[in-house]
Amino acid sequence: MKLIPYLNFAGNTEEALNYYQKVFNGTVHDLNRFGDMFPPEANYKDKIMHARLEFGDNMLMFSDGMPGTPVDHGNGIYLSIGLNDEAQARSIFDQLGEGGKITMPLEVQFWGALFGQVMDKFGVSWMINCEM
Repeated sequence: MKLIPYLNFAGNTEEALNYYQKVFNGTVHDLNRFGDMFPPEANYKDKIMHARLEFGDNMLMFSDGMPGTPVDHGNGIYLSIGLNDEAQARSIFDQLGEGGKITMPLEVQFWGALFGQVMDKFGVSWMINCEM
């Protein structure tokens, strides 16, 4: 069994997908647009119906969601990235923080790990934990 987060965005999925591809040095697979699958609303034909990003042993899935359905990322879910390479942890944290909001600086915590929290420019909340 594997848990795979599926992220919906409010019409800017392609920008988000390209951003995360760069941050995580991943590969995009199965990019399907609404216009490729069925006749959508005119302004939705180029929007992403489904795509997946693979990086390492991880996968994120993406969509612009259904037309007319609002997207609210809220504050109840964080995507947590576990690492053991400090330079990589700092790079990912810094990239996710560009245009976003650092909610907890990346610092060594009482449990001995380098840890920080950031909400990226798309409103997705992340926890970065690097075992030292």
